[in-house]
Amino acid sequence: MVVLATLPQCASAADRRPMLERTVQRWVQAQAPDGSLAYGFDFLSDRPAEPHDRPWAFVVRQAGWMYALADYYAWTGDARLREPTTRALDALRRQSIPLGKARAADWLESTRILSLPFARWKLTRALDGTGLLYRTDGPGKIVSPDGRYETALTGATAVALLAELAYARASGDDAYADLRAAWLASLLSMRIPGRGFRDTPASIDESDFSNGEVWLALAIYADRFRDDARVTQMLRDVDATFMERYTRAPTIAFHHWGAMAAAQRWRSTGDVRFVDYLERQGDILVDRYVPRMVAGANNCTEVEGSAALLGTLDQAGRGNSATAQRVRRWLDAEEAVLPSLQIQPGQTSLGLGGDAALRAPRLAQFAGAFLMGRYDPSTRVDADMHCVFALLLLERNAERAQK
Repeated sequence: MVVLATLPQCASAADRRPMLERTVQRWVQAQAPDGSLAYGFDFLSDRPAEPHDRPWAFVVRQAGWMYALADYYAWTGDARLREPTTRALDALRRQSIPLGKARAADWLESTRILSLPFARWKLTRALDGTGLLYRTDGPGKIVSPDGRYETALTGATAVALLAELAYARASGDDAYADLRAAWLASLLSMRIPGRGFRDTPASIDESDFSNGEVWLALAIYADRFRDDARVTQMLRDVDATFMERYTRAPTIAFHHWGAMAAAQRWRSTGDVRFVDYLERQGDILVDRYVPRMVAGANNCTEVEGSAALLGTLDQAGRGNSATAQRVRRWLDAEEAVLPSLQIQPGQTSLGLGGDAALRAPRLAQFAGAFLMGRYDPSTRVDADMHCVFALLLLERNAERAQK
């Protein structure tokens, strides 16, 4: 058996495909009968990460790796991935509950009461108690970890829609069109006029994560279904709202989803506003976020967003700008770290710095998974998902550069 105290410390373009293959192979092998993956594992305590008995508790992270699987399927065209992807979509169908818009919702939204900056918990309680926030029937479906509306997540629904769109693109199969329409209906019903999207049906508050996830889902949907006037019209307002807000008050939670959404909108429209937005986000990344990052940590979320950002600047003819060069230097350094974060076949130990090493025979069962950091001996499904997207975006950037 192979024992590795340390892993390769550099990466090259040739590393990306084998790394992707290892992760996806692990997903397919580890997928449970209900379509989910175990949430994660802590090798220091030799125990599954909590909540080990409720894999759907972090439902958006389950939807996330399922989207990454479907997108990898679309990129490779590997027909062997069709069955595990449909199992994932079937699982997301089971986790979805009916959702309709309250009859008085349009009037309520027109009053702008949902944007009041004070007494919001009292307002939420009053509106929920009178049934003005949502209906438990209707054309929509929203993804929930436990069948409750209080915990159903707009962001998870957006990511589920992204998974379906990627699967349909990969397979040409429209079997989940009803689910696509239902998830989309829920997203549209959760919009707060002039703002973002309510995080849950029972809440009037937004989430930066959900806003970014919904923006990306609507951007990709609108690119495929260009005759859907509802989405086209809403996107025009969402584009302007989010680019203004997250330039004025940026957040790291929104950054990577927003970068991918803006990159897609630029590819769809050719509008230079999206390139300008991404260039400003590049400066924000390097000046504000990078100094807070821990060396050797798993930064795949920011790698993911930066790869989308830099790919767009390159395509738009701004690849030599000062911003692009700063982002490129950081991105190259982070890509070099990725091989040291992926668990290798046959690996049974982890280097902890100097001569220290953690012997963990169970590592061999997680070959292909990504650690949370060089010295953080744990895994999570969302870390894998973000690393897969980071590698896919880097590969797609390379492919476009060669054309």
